[in-house]
Amino acid sequence: MQFRDFHVAPLSLVCPLLFPACGFKDKNEPASETEATVTVGPVRSALDQKNLGVAAAQSDKLTAANPTNADAWLIAADARAAADSRNGALAALESAFNNGVRDVARLDADHYLDPLRSSSEYEALLARFGLARSVAQAADTSITGTSAGSVVRAGDISVTLPNTK
Repeated sequence: MQFRDFHVAPLSLVCPLLFPACGFKDKNEPASETEATVTVGPVRSALDQKNLGVAAAQSDKLTAANPTNADAWLIAADARAAADSRNGALAALESAFNNGVRDVARLDADHYLDPLRSSSEYEALLARFGLARSVAQAADTSITGTSAGSVVRAGDISVTLPNTK
């Protein structure tokens, strides 16, 4: 009886300290920061809040964890384009195309890619994947109001009418 009272109390204090060393952990707790799941949402939120460093780091984790996910590569292209890394953004776009992106309208609507659209590398990348389209087709017409004036397009002709006010 004396043996039990003497050794059980210190042993009961030491055991909880030894369990973490044995590798027991909560199933819901990631083992490290790199195991934490990163999704497109937090990257998009960081971009919208102009936290470009955070967005870039999270997009790198996202693409590393999901190398075949086209959406991961598109958000990585957005993060790199927002951080003025044109080559990085083009490389991420190429990976997105390699993983199935074919929706040019989606790319056109993505305002983070605006700086890339005027580059010859962007057009060459689209052409390489068969996504390039002609600049204008017959019967294409539009009138768009801008801060500089109205832009009138008919086919392959474009005229800017300055504001008179």
